[in-house]
Amino acid sequence: MPDMTKKSFVTLVDSEERWEQIVGSILQDSAHIIALRGAGSFNGISIPDAERLLETQLIPRIEKFIIDGYVTVIYDGDNDDRAYPDIGYIMGRIREHFGDRIDCYAVQVWSWYRYSNELPGMRALHSAHGGEYRTVLFPDNTYPGNHDHFSQHVRLVRSPGYEQWYVGACGLIASKQLADYSTKLSGAAGTHRATIFRLPVSAEQEIKIRRKIIETTDDAKRTRLIESLERRQGNPYGLLCSPVGEFIKLPEYGNLQIEVL
Repeated sequence: MPDMTKKSFVTLVDSEERWEQIVGSILQDSAHIIALRGAGSFNGISIPDAERLLETQLIPRIEKFIIDGYVTVIYDGDNDDRAYPDIGYIMGRIREHFGDRIDCYAVQVWSWYRYSNELPGMRALHSAHGGEYRTVLFPDNTYPGNHDHFSQHVRLVRSPGYEQWYVGACGLIASKQLADYSTKLSGAAGTHRATIFRLPVSAEQEIKIRRKIIETTDDAKRTRLIESLERRQGNPYGLLCSPVGEFIKLPEYGNLQIEVL
């Protein structure tokens, strides 16, 4: 197990060299590396769906991985909102269940960082109940793909222990991430995995969107919200799946072994 006391909880990646050091550390420490992917424009999972998925799939899978060796989980740092679950909720529950038995990374660009008003001090991102993540912050518009430049670095994706989990209804960003993952595997030996955990968008989140449509006085914002609602109604399982929940396997994903649940 890595020495947890020797790693800073917040790191500003201001050079390729620093970023490469972090990637090297993860590869050295971890038998399994999981990149969690979320909704993008299809935000929201119902609380019962999120809890059922955690208890029956996500947590048991990580428990089995731990038997083989140390596990690192990476995500893009979304907030852990217990009233409106999304990928931040999923990561938060994983962090709180496993504690320091696994390593959890949150990777964000500066413009997303929720504590930017506290700069130059840097506070670690965390779960709803305070479980901290190893927080990696990137300057905006510096690295191709921004946070994906870290979590989908070619050295990570080509390592045998790496895989990606797509949780819930996912949008265009997720489909691009899946295709990028596959492209970076061209010529790589072995089997490389992605898992699609299908869940429909939540009714609670749609109620929230409808309320915002009524409340906003900004016409442009109202238009975006209406378009978001229409996308969700037309694609209740997101853009990785058909309207009835069947995964849409594209040629761009050809280098991956994809499990659909």
